[in-house]
Amino acid sequence: MSKFKDVVVTLSKKHPETGETVPAGHTYVIGVLGNKKKWYEIESELLNKLSNEDLQKELFKILHPQTHH
Repeated sequence: MSKFKDVVVTLSKKHPETGETVPAGHTYVIGVLGNKKKWYEIESELLNKLSNEDLQKELFKILHPQTHH
């Protein structure tokens, strides 16, 4: 079973699919888990307050959504 620690985090100033430059002051946080790749946009200054582990946890929620019954 996957854990958030398995997520590979990359930060990018370009959109992962289109290659367009991210709006000023923003960064794409890209996560890869196995063969799945997801990302979200974040204000760059918020990255200073977050650890790599925080980013992994956030991406894990997107990459590996828990099914709620």
